[in-house]
Amino acid sequence: MALTGKLTKKLVESLGPGRHGDGNGLYLVVDPSGARRWIVRVTVNGQRNVKGAPLRTDFGLGGADIVTINQARDLALKYRRMAKQGLNPRFNATRERLTFEEVAQQVHIDR
Repeated sequence: MALTGKLTKKLVESLGPGRHGDGNGLYLVVDPSGARRWIVRVTVNGQRNVKGAPLRTDFGLGGADIVTINQARDLALKYRRMAKQGLNPRFNATRERLTFEEVAQQVHIDR
């Protein structure tokens, strides 16, 4: 179940340019052009940057037109849990990978 934050679906659609926090490291970034995207900021447990400070990283979760607020909250929670375990979500997040057979079948269908 998704966590609830400060943003609502209506706010996500109407907020002006800037970085708008939902809480727990989840942000909606609205560009001056009106493009909207989700980012999450996590601090990776046990990892340090070049200056010796805790490694803090931001990365995108997808556009707000594709990723709903609840999906963004779920992903942010998943990535925060990974970071707490010392895993950098940027490199350890699992992505769905298609097999060669699946890609070949799709190409065959398309052509």
